[in-house]
Amino acid sequence: MGGHASTATTRDRVRVIIDAHVHIHDCYEVAEFLDSAYGNFRDAAQSPGGTPPFAGVLLLTETAEADWFSRLSSCAVSTSGWNIHGTGESCSLIAECQGKRLAIVAGRQVAGAEDLEVLMLGTTGRVEDGRPLREVLEEAERLGAVRVVPWGPGKWFFGRGRLVGEIIRRMEGREFFLGDEGGRPGFWPTPTRFGDAARLGVRVLRGTDPLPFPWEAGRVATFGFSVEAAFDWSRPWANLRPLLSDPGVTLEPYGRLERPLRFFRNQVGMQMRKRRRPR
Repeated sequence: MGGHASTATTRDRVRVIIDAHVHIHDCYEVAEFLDSAYGNFRDAAQSPGGTPPFAGVLLLTETAEADWFSRLSSCAVSTSGWNIHGTGESCSLIAECQGKRLAIVAGRQVAGAEDLEVLMLGTTGRVEDGRPLREVLEEAERLGAVRVVPWGPGKWFFGRGRLVGEIIRRMEGREFFLGDEGGRPGFWPTPTRFGDAARLGVRVLRGTDPLPFPWEAGRVATFGFSVEAAFDWSRPWANLRPLLSDPGVTLEPYGRLERPLRFFRNQVGMQMRKRRRPR
């Protein structure tokens, strides 16, 4: 079944499956991470008749301390059988291993002054943390990035929630999205801002947002969305980008939200991790 993804020719019409919020953390084994990503994409592609041709795409959202895209580009890490090579565009890579194939697209995650984040997809450019959210969005636009404001636990309430609402209205008709993540617990109500965004034509991109714990590496590509498209492996981001905003293209969701016990364990772990950081 694994060979289906790599035997498709450059422009075959396939199911393109995307995880739009991807971190590679130092505690992960890269080869295992890529194996998990491919396996989870393959599971998402399965149908009663088998596994049809598919293309798995990882959209990186790296923090200021991380630059795995450059490390993978320069083969500066051991990938145990995975071959990483460039494409016809500077912001994407292809990873291949024994008939398995993945597209990896560069991107950054910027922490705004209001403790809200902006994901900049499809760019190797950087914006420093700590700037007001509106400035981050403007700078991301200057860099030519697709911009996403992702959901986070407790971050869309009160004043910050109103700010997100204002930004949704201001960004209507531009290349801007909200983000949902697989770490959102199943008991959490669907954020009302998603409904506000939908009424204005602002779409939601889904991704896993794996956390910096070894057990989280296997979650990559378990939560995302897919589109049907003629996929070009030589220019994956240029191929995918216009589809994200096209109202005629359905962004088909897949995956399930986090289990309550795991959600609480991860939140406790993140709080302990923050307290251990040097001041």
